[in-house]
Amino acid sequence: MNPTLRTILGTSLLILGLIAAVTVPVGATAQPVRPIEPVDVARGEARSASVVLEVDVGRLEVRAQPGGDGRALVGALDLGNVQTLERTVRGNEHLDVVLRGRTPLRPRIVRDGPHWDLNLAADLPVALEVRSGVGQTMLDLRGTAVHDLDLGAGIGDHEVYLPDGDVVARLATGLGDLDVFVPRAAIVRVYLEGRDLDSVPEGFVAVPGGYERDGVGATIELTLGVGLGEVRVRSY
Repeated sequence: MNPTLRTILGTSLLILGLIAAVTVPVGATAQPVRPIEPVDVARGEARSASVVLEVDVGRLEVRAQPGGDGRALVGALDLGNVQTLERTVRGNEHLDVVLRGRTPLRPRIVRDGPHWDLNLAADLPVALEVRSGVGQTMLDLRGTAVHDLDLGAGIGDHEVYLPDGDVVARLATGLGDLDVFVPRAAIVRVYLEGRDLDSVPEGFVAVPGGYERDGVGATIELTLGVGLGEVRVRSY
């Protein structure tokens, strides 16, 4: 066989083998099945908390925990068979909680999960930091006492409902849509880092560097930075 033809044929077979390796169905792999990872952080004597959630691949949902059952953070993490979890909980009157998910970044992992589903104690003052690599985020913080929110996201769509108390929020995404919902009666100051908003609720007026709206409720300081994608602020 001609050496050039042999080289072309060998390269083609290698490429086909690599494609097959990364697109094989999950059921055909020998990956061990991981159970759902429970999260159950007791509140104890805590009067405040700092919570860090890092999800490199997957969907994250956070909402208020109904009732007061003595837990600061509760939920379940579907780690998608291959994601590993790093967990740190320390503190007494002030809790520090860190959950970090680590996932081999392969095409089939992006398609299949993981999925984090968490609930915050409704009356516990919390500074919440969220880091998302690839995936969707739903932060429904209505009914929580989150007073500081920092979202840094790479690729994906994100939906954030801010609480009805005083809050400072910094939300930044690289690629994807960002929808932010603010309380209808709140005093809101929006600072833009980069592009303008695609949608602004009625009552907002343009000011240098952003928008603002007067109200009779809590005060929200909101800084937004979006790379590629739509960014909208709405009222609830």
